[in-house]
Amino acid sequence: MKPNTSHLTNFEIVENPVFSPKNISELGDPLSIVEHTLNNGLKIFMSVNPDEPRIFTQIVVRAGSKQDPADSTGLAHYLEHMMFKGTSQIGSLNWEKESGLLAQIAELYEQHSQETDPSARKALYAQIDALSGEAAQYVAANEYDKLISALGARSTNAYTSSEQTVFINDIPSNELEKWLFLESERFKMLVLRLFHTELETVYEEFNISQDNDGRKVYNAMMNALFPTHPYGTQTVIGTGDDLKNPSHHSIQRYFNTYYVPNNMAIILAGDFNPSEAITLCEQYFGSFKPAKPLPPFVAPPQYPLQKIDKIEVFGHQAESLQLAWQIDSAHTDEQEIASLISVMLYNQQAGLIDIDLIQKQQVLEAHAGIMSLAEYGAFVIYGKPRAGQSLEDVEKLLTEQVNRIKKGDFPEWLIEAVVTDFRYSQTKSLENNQSRAALLTDAFVKNLNWVTYIQRIERMKKLTKAQIVAFANKKFGENYVAIYKKQGNDPSVKHVEKPQITPINLDRSHESAFAQQFKKLESPSLKPVFIDFEQSIQFSQLTNGLPFDYLKI
Repeated sequence: MKPNTSHLTNFEIVENPVFSPKNISELGDPLSIVEHTLNNGLKIFMSVNPDEPRIFTQIVVRAGSKQDPADSTGLAHYLEHMMFKGTSQIGSLNWEKESGLLAQIAELYEQHSQETDPSARKALYAQIDALSGEAAQYVAANEYDKLISALGARSTNAYTSSEQTVFINDIPSNELEKWLFLESERFKMLVLRLFHTELETVYEEFNISQDNDGRKVYNAMMNALFPTHPYGTQTVIGTGDDLKNPSHHSIQRYFNTYYVPNNMAIILAGDFNPSEAITLCEQYFGSFKPAKPLPPFVAPPQYPLQKIDKIEVFGHQAESLQLAWQIDSAHTDEQEIASLISVMLYNQQAGLIDIDLIQKQQVLEAHAGIMSLAEYGAFVIYGKPRAGQSLEDVEKLLTEQVNRIKKGDFPEWLIEAVVTDFRYSQTKSLENNQSRAALLTDAFVKNLNWVTYIQRIERMKKLTKAQIVAFANKKFGENYVAIYKKQGNDPSVKHVEKPQITPINLDRSHESAFAQQFKKLESPSLKPVFIDFEQSIQFSQLTNGLPFDYLKI
């Protein structure tokens, strides 16, 4: 994720082609999502919401830590960081001179990654440090952040997970073209500029994560559930040893392989015209070259657990327990059924855990949920003990609630109530552009048809009590991972020692030729829309004569 501190070509206009976007509403989508695929494979997903003159944008790359090379874990994450550093145009004051120095730095990093002698490694890093300082004099610092802020963007950020890297902005509606122009330049190439100082930021993230009990529990759970899959064998942040031996060549190879149009999507949710947006996407991203072929993701087979795998994790925070069962991929119905069961157990009001454990104060805290990933998932329940209560007792109480599902010891009305709650929560969340974009991103990353994805609540509605009981008995036996988070010192914690870095003196008053021209581009003015209360509000009366007025949608 982009840290809190600030990182934060040509202008040829092409003839506008004519498009026929597919409106998925015809296929049963209540949001009327519009989908279009450019000739190079880039997907465009659009959700129109005219409530305010803004557009929530996400550029999604269908690749994350599971695509990291086994000897370069953490690569996808620090590549995400480097995407804020600019290109040969954005952020460069003299690309000819800077690029020569960056090429030397890249070769030194390759030597450094192969060198085992500590003294030789230190000498190589001293050369990297010196050349980096020299290259920095040709850098317009934080230029991407300055340009995107000049657009009026909010929420500028990015994140990396197991299977995606996502770049986020919330922009004014009238700045869509300038945003697309800026992002098209940003994604044309990768420049590993100011790399060693950004890697220092990643080192700090790694060291903080080493002391985060929640992350320890999550990593232990994933490793136990998926011991042969990158879900379990690799983490987003990577290992300390890999972070200390970065390869510029490997990072560039990852970018060239996965940051390609037929592995990416542009998500737009807000106030805009879809046909105009498609024309602009074609204008600015249509020339990007697709990968032929895109390498398939192939992981070793993952076998089901056959026993209870108890794992102890130590840290300074309060004790807790987490239980997790394997479930199948997002392309089956297992994650939907497991999701329904999780809310039957815990919904903060009338779930079995809510009533039997929380309201009766049997435990200090408890909840249930699922982890949904493309190839596998997990059904997870969590509990915190009361003062003096053992984790073994918490485990017994939690599994008793799961056993109630297996026995069918729950009322029929609970299923319908949970589905209704799902529907309400989804309807409420979709009033928000960010939530719409998040759902579209999730469907794209998992390679799921949008209509199939959005209609999952309708499928849940058709599930019977017998089907739920059968599923619980099939999946939730003594075949789970139990993570006992205990208080105590963790001997496995290993912090990464930061290398000696000479402070870089950046002249922040300079800007690139690209930035100067970009700032001269004009955008259409936003036109105010005034509310017509007579047209927007339906005035009526109830049968008893009471006035009942409501907003038309």
